[in-house]
Amino acid sequence: MDHSTTRDGEVARLRALDRYQLLDTPREQDFDEIAEAAAELCETPIAVVNLVGDGRQFFKAEVGLGVRETPLETSFCRQALLQEDFLYVPDAASDARFAGNPLVHGKTGLRFYAGALLKTAEGHPVGTVCVLDTKPHALSERQRKGLMRLARQAMAQMELRRSLREQAEQRLLHERILDSAIDYAIVSTDPEGRVTRWNAGAERILGWTEAEMLGQPLDGFFTPEDRAADRPGIEMRLAQERGGAPDERCHLRKDGTRFWASGELMPLRTEGGETIGFVKILRDRTDQREAGAALEASEMRYRSLVEVSPQVVWFGDAGGTVTYCNAYWYDYTGQPQDEPGHVDWANAIHPDHLEAVRVAWADAVASGQPYEIEFPLRRTDGQYRWFLSRARPVADKSGAVASWIGTSLDIHDRRQAEDGLLKTQEQLRLAVDATATGIFDYDLVADDLVWDARTKSFFGLGPDAHVDLDVYLARVHPADRDGATEAVNAALDPAGSGTYDVAYRTVAPEDGTERWVSAKGQTLFENGRAIRLIGTARDITADRRAEEAVREAEERYRLAARATNDAIWDWDLATGHVLWNEALQTAHGHAPDAVEPTGDWWIAHIHPEDRARVDRSIHAVIDSAGTAWTDEYRFRRADGSFADILDRGNVIRNAGGKAIRMIGAMFDISERKRAEEHQRLLTGELQHRVKNTLAMVQAIAAQTFRNVEGAEEAREAFSARLMSLGRAHDILTQASWTEAPIAEVVEGALSVHRGGTASRIRASGPDVPLSAKAALALALSLHELATNAAKYGALSVETGGVDLRWHVVHEGEAPRFSLTWTEQGGPPILAQPTRRGFGSRLIERSFAAEVGGEVRLTYAPTGLTCRLEAPLAAMQEADRNEAAA
Repeated sequence: MDHSTTRDGEVARLRALDRYQLLDTPREQDFDEIAEAAAELCETPIAVVNLVGDGRQFFKAEVGLGVRETPLETSFCRQALLQEDFLYVPDAASDARFAGNPLVHGKTGLRFYAGALLKTAEGHPVGTVCVLDTKPHALSERQRKGLMRLARQAMAQMELRRSLREQAEQRLLHERILDSAIDYAIVSTDPEGRVTRWNAGAERILGWTEAEMLGQPLDGFFTPEDRAADRPGIEMRLAQERGGAPDERCHLRKDGTRFWASGELMPLRTEGGETIGFVKILRDRTDQREAGAALEASEMRYRSLVEVSPQVVWFGDAGGTVTYCNAYWYDYTGQPQDEPGHVDWANAIHPDHLEAVRVAWADAVASGQPYEIEFPLRRTDGQYRWFLSRARPVADKSGAVASWIGTSLDIHDRRQAEDGLLKTQEQLRLAVDATATGIFDYDLVADDLVWDARTKSFFGLGPDAHVDLDVYLARVHPADRDGATEAVNAALDPAGSGTYDVAYRTVAPEDGTERWVSAKGQTLFENGRAIRLIGTARDITADRRAEEAVREAEERYRLAARATNDAIWDWDLATGHVLWNEALQTAHGHAPDAVEPTGDWWIAHIHPEDRARVDRSIHAVIDSAGTAWTDEYRFRRADGSFADILDRGNVIRNAGGKAIRMIGAMFDISERKRAEEHQRLLTGELQHRVKNTLAMVQAIAAQTFRNVEGAEEAREAFSARLMSLGRAHDILTQASWTEAPIAEVVEGALSVHRGGTASRIRASGPDVPLSAKAALALALSLHELATNAAKYGALSVETGGVDLRWHVVHEGEAPRFSLTWTEQGGPPILAQPTRRGFGSRLIERSFAAEVGGEVRLTYAPTGLTCRLEAPLAAMQEADRNEAAA
């Protein structure tokens, strides 16, 4: 027997067991007594009424075991299910079937087992009644037969409970049906005759609602004379004695009117025979008072249920002649109903199926077996619809077939759906073949994985190769295995969408061939449990390789384009469409969605003064036979500024020489242009500064040598002033002669004077950038002040010091720069100087004359104070006219 057949049988067996609904139920005395009887009969310490589920065995009753459930893998009952009716193991230790079984060779040490199968009427084994012992044991024939009888008793108990449950469900169905039978007044009472149930028919016929009658005596709708004669009480006594009390008499409605009714009062009894109430059924028979009314009422109750059935209900005699059909038959076929006892089935059955129906019905009648067949029936409009006809024989007391009862159900829609499904399956097969798609189907309940031949080929397997989850995982590329497993788990998660969509590589171990597979599927759930995953697989190896090649080409282009800040363009001359790389945004700020992909957009962003020239130059190349074009122009950035551009392009022509495409790159040469302009300015500035410096040196030399007595003193003074001027030049040279920070200018001017007096010169103030002219003037001024302080002022003694502070004053229309030199602790100044020295005149010439500032010298007794003040703009703006001279 193959695996699929075994699994089908196991699924059918589990379904049969589920119909009894006994797994995981509490213990019951009936089953406990069976287990006890089995232990006593076979003289064993252990006995079990066992139900074998899916991978487990549940003990409905047990003696000597102490547990209600054990795994199935090592159990004796698993072997019992493989037997026809009975499994007998005198000594398991010497039985090859139990070699290595831990129940036999472990601590438990079970040696003896005998089990009788619990079989359903359909032959499905669902469990055992078994006995066990820890020592070998012999079983007599009497004990074996007794154990089988106990198994039948257990099965009977199971069938009884299933029957009772189904009867309860049937009673509920009947109750609902009776509620819908509004032609009958159905009233139930307690044993004293007080109303406990009042159906809709009673409300319609008698007039009282159920709410009005609940708890009221039954005699409320009896006539006064019947109440006086205690007719309700008589009916209850007769019903108790005879099992029913039919009657036909007048009754009262709520409005006081009388009507003739036929009915019957029946007792409601428990299984023990105790009366727990009565049920009264009435039907208004005012117009029908003939004899035999009670029997007719009983037949009408049954017929009312049959007639409202949404299918054909029919009866036949023992010989197979159909004697009755309900109204559905006549409404459907349009046949007349004027011949009681005769139904013309043959004229309604499709001619192509008539013979098959006759043979099947004749075989059923001859054998007494149930009858079932599908065939088309002609409707009253001439159309045929498919029906499923079933019938079962009704036996008399002797067991002989006395009649037949059958139904015919319209299954046309189901058949069409099945035909549509077959058509869809064929279409799916054709589509699968046309698209080179494979199919997989994973039955999670049976743990059965099925691939078609094409899916197997994706994994390097032949059409007849066996597949399961281990085969699948072994052939998925190791790098993709986790991702594939996660995709399956996500698809099987009841909280998710159930969708399975993943791509992975497969590897054939035989030759190492790798393939890319795209798998898509959908999980089917039942009661929140994944039961099936079905889907398709497709070989996408060629697509992945093509995608990889495209990605590599695109990546090479992207890296090349990103490796340069040049804006690369590709102009389709036929359509005017222009493609740009990312540099158009990174270098010039134009976002892609703001760029119109046309040559006109590019021309419009060229500086107006350059536009016509560039347009002429590029079209001169395009319209001629040339291929190379180059030009320089100004290009407007996104922020409105212009970049200096060197643009080069190459024309691509077709076989006829017509220009069809042009590819080029815009090189931003703004920095080069600025460098060239800056060089020109520096050259002019250098010429101007050399002239000024020479003039200043000439003045310094003239004044120094004119006012100093000794040659050595003159040489030192002259050298110091030239060194100060040189340091200022060094600072400006570092800044390309554009501007210098004031702190560096101050430090450069005073560094020669700090020496051991570094802490005695305190300088502070904000960061103010100075133009070249202002820096030179301030450096010379500070040098003269420091030289004078070292000779005559605060720095000439150990206790003296200098405070140098500057700030920007924001008063008036324009801010002003202010610097204060204050000497303290030096020799006291007892009198104002009688003449102005060269230092004072140099300060005035260097500062006042150069930047238009003011110089105020105050000779206080405590020391010299020098205040330099000038417009801030004059300290920071370069003289462009002079620099360009």
